[in-house]
This record gives sequence, structure tokens and C-alpha cells, in this order.
Amino acid sequence: MLAGCITIDPGLFGQIGMAESTAAPGKAGDTTTVSSNGGGTGKAVEFIRGRNEKDYSAAELYQNSVNSVVGIRSEGKTRNIFGQTSLTASSGTGIILTEDGYILTNNHVVEKGTKFSVDLFNGETYEATVVGAEKNNDVAVLKIDAKGLKPAAFGDSDAIMVGQDVAVIGNPLGELTYTMTRGIVSALNRALSNDGAPITVFQIDAAVNEGNSGGPCFDASGNVIGVVTAKINSDMVEGIGFCIPANDALNIAGQLIEFGYIKGKAALSASVATAYRNSFWGSVIVSGAYVEYVIPGGAADKAGITPGILITSVNSTAITSPEDLETVLRARKAGSTVTIKGNDGSSEYEYQVTLDEYTPDVKLPEGVEIKGTMV
Repeated sequence: MLAGCITIDPGLFGQIGMAESTAAPGKAGDTTTVSSNGGGTGKAVEFIRGRNEKDYSAAELYQNSVNSVVGIRSEGKTRNIFGQTSLTASSGTGIILTEDGYILTNNHVVEKGTKFSVDLFNGETYEATVVGAEKNNDVAVLKIDAKGLKPAAFGDSDAIMVGQDVAVIGNPLGELTYTMTRGIVSALNRALSNDGAPITVFQIDAAVNEGNSGGPCFDASGNVIGVVTAKINSDMVEGIGFCIPANDALNIAGQLIEFGYIKGKAALSASVATAYRNSFWGSVIVSGAYVEYVIPGGAADKAGITPGILITSVNSTAITSPEDLETVLRARKAGSTVTIKGNDGSSEYEYQVTLDEYTPDVKLPEGVEIKGTMV
């Protein structure tokens, strides 16, 4: 199995404005510094910005850039309906961020894995660990124990123009390692649906396939301006791929390295699940998000939400499933207040909830096992 590009059906994208990025544009030789105040790795990281200025031939670009590209292999386990466990393997691509081994890639390349390895262009292989991953924006950072690597130089993705030349280097099919393809920027400000939430990308016509995910999209000067993330999956479509803008990817990567997660994301601090009701015909799914567990002292707890409540709306937006609730919360910031309505099967309730900040390391009381989805 390959952890290649997310394949999407036509019609699952539209046009929106470019998401605002806090990463500053760079000039030749500049670096972007991510300061650290603790809470994550405690490491200040510098990303190289705009090292290259002149346009290269395709051969020159490849020679100058290929050592900043890596192959990623992910191993995991899956369980079938009979409870039997089997091993899974997938592959993708990554971009070297720092000389000491931070690697940028897609979340979907690593999200189902438990063991990771990184292959360098010179043939060396390293075991890797996940520093942090951001599902909503499909960005992840790996770390290998290496020195003297060649970091990629990153361009200013806010300056991308439709029609400019681009090149992609990656591992299509997980076997055709360090393949280079060329094309142009086809469109800007596309919005792809990522589990119901939009992710802003730009469109290219350079050939990308499964295994290219997480790899670089270069401008003609060899600066990374995007991270390959998706392609249209249709027999009637050719040459439609998508990339996360480099400014957005670096902003997220910096926070993952520093904190291990993205600051400011909202959380209800509760576990929710799909609700079922028994009927004459069997089990029927109930519309809403059923609260299974509430973290003591969290946002839901402070607002009076208790296990057994079926959440049916947030700020007048109907909630028909746990996925709906996740999508609504993604659009909120920590500290914002929302109105949540729900019921316990006999009475209706309304709650004013001031949302917590999401952190991945929620500490649960001893003996508590979460079976639903934490939101």
C-alpha cells in the first residue's frame, strides 16, 4: 500500500481566498527562525528561505535539489473484522528542513504507521520518529538522528503566479525513487475538502502519483514553494495535482517542532460517538454526537455538559454525527464561546461553552478508556 497523494473525486474543491500565513516572505540567504519557549522540543529552528535566485535548467535544478528530498517508509498494523492483526506498509516523500534531521511531509503519509524509516538520496537509511502531525492541514514533521544533511531552500508561496514553471521530485508508486516531473502552476487558491474542512492549495500540472505525497514542488530557482498533497482521481482527468503553499507548511511545521501541536485550536474536552437506537427493524443511527465522556475541569464540564447528552447543534449549525461536530470545532479558536444544544432523550438543554485549547497529551484519570472521538 502507498501513502501517496490523497486521491479525490472531481467536484470536491472550489475557490477561496489564500489562507493567511504568518510565515514571512524571504530574500536570498535569509532564514526563518522559529523561537522556542518550551512545551515541545525546546529547540529554535531556522528554515532556509530563498537561498537560490537564478533560474536553473531542469538538470541543474535536479542536481542542486535532489539531496534535500527523502523517501519515507511507514509500517503499521491493521485489524480485520475477525480480530486478526496484519502488518501494513506504505511509502511517501519528505523534504529536509534542517541539517540535523527534521523532515517535512504529509500527515496522511504517517498517520497509520507505528514505525518509520527515511531513505536519503545517497543510500543511507535512518529510523525516524514523529515530532508532530496536523491532520486538518495534512502536515507532519519527522526527526532522524543525522548531521550534515542538505536542507531545502523555501521560496515565498504568496508570490506564486499562474503559469510559472515548477518541478516535482518524489517517489511515485514507492518504487520509482527520486523521479522528477515538470509543469506549471495551473491555478491558485483552490479549496480541497479534508474530512469536511477546507484546506487551501495551489494546482499544478506536473505529474504526481501515489508515493509523491509530502514531496517538494520547486520553482525554477530550486526553492520549495509547495508540498505535494493530492491529485484528482478519475480516468477522465490528467495533470491535476495540488500542493500546500510553502509559507503555510513552514508555519505549521515550526509549531509542530516547538510545541508538538498547533496552538489556538479549539477543543470541547469531551469524547463523542455515534448514537444508536434499537427498533423493531434493528439498530438505527441517531442524528447527533453522543457524549460518552467529559474531561473533569474541561470546557464541556465547566458548561454543565454531562455524559449521555446528544449534541444536536452548535451555534444553530445542525450536528448529525461526531464528524459534524469535529468540522464545526475546526472553524473555532480556543477561548471562543459557542452555544451548544442537546438532549438526553426526554429534555432539551442549551449550554454556553468557552472552548479549551486543543493539546494532544490529554491526561485522563486512571482506569478511564476513551472509545469515542476526543473533540
